[in-house]
Amino acid sequence: MDAGLLRDRIEVYNTLKDIQGEHVPQQLACVALHGSSLLHEASVSKYTDIPGILLQYIDEFPLTDIAAHAPREAWQSLCEQAICIVHHISDRGILNEDVKTRSLTIQINSEGMFKMFMLDFALCDFHRDYKSEEEWWGWKATQDEEGGVDL
Repeated sequence: MDAGLLRDRIEVYNTLKDIQGEHVPQQLACVALHGSSLLHEASVSKYTDIPGILLQYIDEFPLTDIAAHAPREAWQSLCEQAICIVHHISDRGILNEDVKTRSLTIQINSEGMFKMFMLDFALCDFHRDYKSEEEWWGWKATQDEEGGVDL
């Protein structure tokens, strides 16, 4: 994974710390898988090591499979949950440029209730990176994050 992408993902999860476990998975650790013990020299490790983020395991199904796993009467509520998650993330100054139904996943808890989580933060921008409020809101409108939830 590109170092800049990883750094941005870590920053996203740090920014979303207060909603981890509720709307996004909990970040458990930053990890690096070493490519090979034979090649574990500092000079080559930057090419062979695989950095990443270890996240909470969620026994789930993707939003794209809603028809197979959830009764029709739950669909509206689940879509509303997804849009609320987009708003929670946006309220924290994050613009997710890749909101898609595949980015959202649904967990069924022990009481049979459905809980939505957003997983994919590979293409995010931060409010602070925009020159003005007008530019920020212009990009937010153009990106149409809520529209990415459309089934």
